[in-house]
Amino acid sequence: MRRVSLAARRARQFLRRPPRPRWFRPALYAGGGGLGLLLGAGLGLWATTSGLFAAAEGALVSRLLAVSADAGFAVRQVYVDGRVRTGLEELRARLGVQIGDPILGVDTDAARARLEQLTWVDQASIGRMLPGSLYIRLVERQPLALWQQGRQFAVIDRTGAVIERGLDEANLPEAYRRLRVLVGEDAPDHAEALFALLSTEPALSERVVAATWVGDRRWNLHLDDQVDVMLPEQDPQTAWRLLATKARDEGLLERAIKVVDLRLLPERIRLQLDPRVPANRGA
Repeated sequence: MRRVSLAARRARQFLRRPPRPRWFRPALYAGGGGLGLLLGAGLGLWATTSGLFAAAEGALVSRLLAVSADAGFAVRQVYVDGRVRTGLEELRARLGVQIGDPILGVDTDAARARLEQLTWVDQASIGRMLPGSLYIRLVERQPLALWQQGRQFAVIDRTGAVIERGLDEANLPEAYRRLRVLVGEDAPDHAEALFALLSTEPALSERVVAATWVGDRRWNLHLDDQVDVMLPEQDPQTAWRLLATKARDEGLLERAIKVVDLRLLPERIRLQLDPRVPANRGA
């Protein structure tokens, strides 16, 4: 029997695999599972960022919409309520829907937002009436005044928003000639507050034919009998209410006056006589 040298025994002992600890096998399985999850997440992220899932989903949705249209769920009629001034062709272009399109594929929120970008449209709503009809309801802006800039006019609504520009006296529609006129560079920015003020005294408001925004701080009103009313910068509401009371109870605006200056309230009202009118006017 061959004797093994001491050096060989020591070499075999050095190369011998040490026993594995108890935690080794569970850690190996856990590491493998974690690696699989990381690979799966990485592949999912790649598919998402590369548009693979989006393309597949888009193709599936398009196919389903096409099937629904073939089954009768397609746009056949479009009903519009509330359209007075909005152009029909402009409305169709903004709506972006064609006869035969899958009705379930119409993005009503996006279409509503597009319609509300139209010049005359203040609010819009769109609903489906299955299987094949769209119902559109429009609330159009109401022209409330003309904003004069030199010889040009623009139509504005109750908020001061410009609806239509580039009008002059020659091509001004008859319906617009009855609107009151606002003058002043920033007049539309203050128009909503003015209209709210005037509406508190309806009878007197009907006599206001024009208003001028003065010094970027206050209004001068021009009445139908060529009387100018100078409202104060501070608390124009009280001044307007006082003028309405005196016009109703004392006949102030029936006198031979040209200017009613309310800027000095509450101390006094300053009147300027109209030299062209007889002094006994209204007597």
